[in-house]
Amino acid sequence: MIKLASTTNTKSFAKTVLEVGDDGVDCFAFERADSPYPEWDYWGQDVNAAKAMCFELWGVPPGSWQQSPK
Repeated sequence: MIKLASTTNTKSFAKTVLEVGDDGVDCFAFERADSPYPEWDYWGQDVNAAKAMCFELWGVPPGSWQQSPK
């Protein structure tokens, strides 16, 4: 599984995370850095669709995603 993360957004989230799996992409938004679970979650069909959705919903710039440790 590939995991991408961004701390840049217009909704004041601590971070947003994309978990890329074989059946799609889980999109998570964490309101605080110490949140054990995401406060928001959505599903995207593929990475490009997930990034576009995160940009539209949360203001995450498409170029801000960084691969994070698994």
